Amino acid sequence: MPCVTKAQSNHLTAELDSIIAVARTSSVYRDRVNWKQAIDSMHTLSAEAKSFPELAPALNYMLEALGDEHGRIFYNNQVIAYYYSGQLKEHQSGFDPMLYGQVQSGQPYTFEALLLKDHIGYIRMPGLPMGDNMLMAKNIQDKVCELTEKGADRWIIDLRYNGGGNMNPMVEGLTAILGDGSVGGAEGLTAADNIIWEIRDGDFYNDGYTILLPEECRDASGQRVAVLTSLYTVSSGEALAVIFKGRAQTRFWCRTLGMITGTSWDIISDSVTMSISTNFYQDRNGMVYRNYVDVDEEIQSIHSPEMIDEPCILRAMAWIEKD
Repeated sequence: MPCVTKAQSNHLTAELDSIIAVARTSSVYRDRVNWKQAIDSMHTLSAEAKSFPELAPALNYMLEALGDEHGRIFYNNQVIAYYYSGQLKEHQSGFDPMLYGQVQSGQPYTFEALLLKDHIGYIRMPGLPMGDNMLMAKNIQDKVCELTEKGADRWIIDLRYNGGGNMNPMVEGLTAILGDGSVGGAEGLTAADNIIWEIRDGDFYNDGYTILLPEECRDASGQRVAVLTSLYTVSSGEALAVIFKGRAQTRFWCRTLGMITGTSWDIISDSVTMSISTNFYQDRNGMVYRNYVDVDEEIQSIHSPEMIDEPCILRAMAWIEKD
């Protein structure tokens, strides 16, 4: 059995205490927890830990006490703690874990941009990773511009396979359709936890951060938009759906999974990071979403990456073409 030095033990305790401190001050669920009891239990669960991964029982206990199903704690970029209640909520009936795994992997539901019936721009927007925000946003914008030039004057934004990730390039690439103005944000327990989203001169500002991609498309902000979501629309995919909420001439199909919280990204040490829920998404009209993103109409989707003539898209097209 390896020897655990006092210095090693102190280091693990310090990392654990740092994680607890972030949760106590930042979690949107922090008021749910009896912190004295929780901290005592976490220290008991971690008393014999010899390495950071062995803190997992204590970390999972904390996320469960918070009830944070969106929270994650990472060690060397691998998830070692998360909480899932194990029970589907009423609106999640029919959820397919295998399909969810495909969506999270990024395959086979990739980015797609097509012109349907000569005047409907169809954009399938999957989740995006962290990376070159300018490049990713420009790739989206270029397709929006291309479809506009080909005659698109109304839109289907398909977020059914958006498993979350990096919302900034997603929104920046679609600003010609969204238009300028307030597009929502997120509400926390205190004003310091709140986030503001807005579009100014074609640039998306996420609590002040912006990509500053030059707007090259014709304005499409007054055109009709159908937004498709599903139980596989998660996290920042749900945030993008919320950003469309309150937009004129916009209709929604199929409720989302329900990871509707903004999350932090806290660096605890060189090898440890954590991401916990800090606020709930809020649309431009002040509506806060605490369970899922609701819709105007429910309709059964046929999940196939090649099918454009499936019921959900056909229903959206029928609404889009109504005078």
